[in-house]
Amino acid sequence: MKSVISIRDFSRKEIDSLIVLALEKKRSGTVKKLNKKVASLFFENSTRTRTSSETAAENEGCYVNGFAGPEGTSVMKGEPLVDTVRMFEGYGYDAIVMRHNLEGAARLACDTVSIPVINGGDGSNSHPTQTLLDLMTIVEAKGKIDGLKIALVGDLKYGRTVHTLLQAFELYKVEVWLVSPEMLAMPEWRIEDYKKAGKEVIFNDDLMQAISTVDVLYMTRIQRERFPEGPEGDFEYKKVSGIYNLNASMLKEAKKDLIILHPLPRYKHNLEIAIDVDKTPYARYIEQARNGMFMRQAIIERVFGKGFEERKKKNEEHNLLWQDLKIEHGKKMGQHMLYRLENGTLIDHIEAGKGESVIRVLGLGKYKETPMIYAKNLTSKRFGKKDVIGIKDKELSEEELSKLALVCSHATVNMIRDNSVFKKGNVILPYKLVELIECNNPGCITYKKHHEHAVSVFYVENQDPLRVRCHYCEKPMSREEIKLL
Repeated sequence: MKSVISIRDFSRKEIDSLIVLALEKKRSGTVKKLNKKVASLFFENSTRTRTSSETAAENEGCYVNGFAGPEGTSVMKGEPLVDTVRMFEGYGYDAIVMRHNLEGAARLACDTVSIPVINGGDGSNSHPTQTLLDLMTIVEAKGKIDGLKIALVGDLKYGRTVHTLLQAFELYKVEVWLVSPEMLAMPEWRIEDYKKAGKEVIFNDDLMQAISTVDVLYMTRIQRERFPEGPEGDFEYKKVSGIYNLNASMLKEAKKDLIILHPLPRYKHNLEIAIDVDKTPYARYIEQARNGMFMRQAIIERVFGKGFEERKKKNEEHNLLWQDLKIEHGKKMGQHMLYRLENGTLIDHIEAGKGESVIRVLGLGKYKETPMIYAKNLTSKRFGKKDVIGIKDKELSEEELSKLALVCSHATVNMIRDNSVFKKGNVILPYKLVELIECNNPGCITYKKHHEHAVSVFYVENQDPLRVRCHYCEKPMSREEIKLL
């Protein structure tokens, strides 16, 4: 692994080794003279991430060029992301550091070019280099991460920094407090992911209690740009802006070794951390920002060196699509006419009421040349009631079988030739689903309104109950949430 796209890709061993390397660079000033070209492509405004990434690359002996915003570039003319990154690859750049407003943009760039891509933030999704420098700062201050109580405070709904931190904490033994107003709570699916790693979180909207209890207080800015556009977004933002503002007087009950972190910037019109906190021994956010340069130097060294060790995935990849079943009755001569196909496909044991969905996703209603017999609410020994569909003179393709499995969890498929069933089985979804599912996340780069022409890719994490995850924005979906393309 050469690219840095998501913290979900990294093993704990790799994260710990990057922290050690970054701290060593900070202590000794060691650098590599890499003689590489790095493209700095920031489609969204940035100060710390862009400047520290560019400085880190220059410190490591790289030539850096690119843009600090879309203004003055072909992006403003409507150029798709894939063309922009291909251009820089074509100009001989060896790596890309990028920030983008759409979730999954860095993953799309990584899939498009053959050079490494470093994600400097993609919408509300992920900010892996920020998380790595955050963990570095905690280790520098505390000497460890395991055993700490850490509160994530403020905008947990839209804040990509806290989303990525929670992903990283799956690998550590920490007590995580989620402190936010209800309307800015951590997305439920991210909490479910955390719990699947065998972890629990503590929900608390009382900032003062968190201050007196935790070892690390991670404050965040409530960002207007992450809220929906229009009056509804304005109302939502004004209702919660300033709800967790911290000042020095509130730290009287804090632990003596509490550290306060913040990804910055602060919002000067409504400071979430007052200036008087800067003078307290708890404030670590300025040093945290400085650490960004050293961590990004470590990342760049590894990008052009040995690369990174990946986190082991629990779900093994597979390409199975079919589970054979014993053919007990070769002849389909049941009491219903649809069981008497001479040639074709009989889809049996469809969950009652889902037959119409099967017809729709397989496009059976569109083709007059594909005669079909459809029966609803038949008696079933296994499920009580079932729907059954007989399709004359047609055998389902792999794509059609995948679509069937996305709609039905228990359907049995009988392939029939010359009045006999020659193949019978249940459909198993392959690990990777391409151009079958529409992501329901409006911020995802695959969402059609963004016109980025990203092909939909999902991975099957669980067959029953079905759970799939978007390759780009990382959002999972259940069977009930799936909408086929």
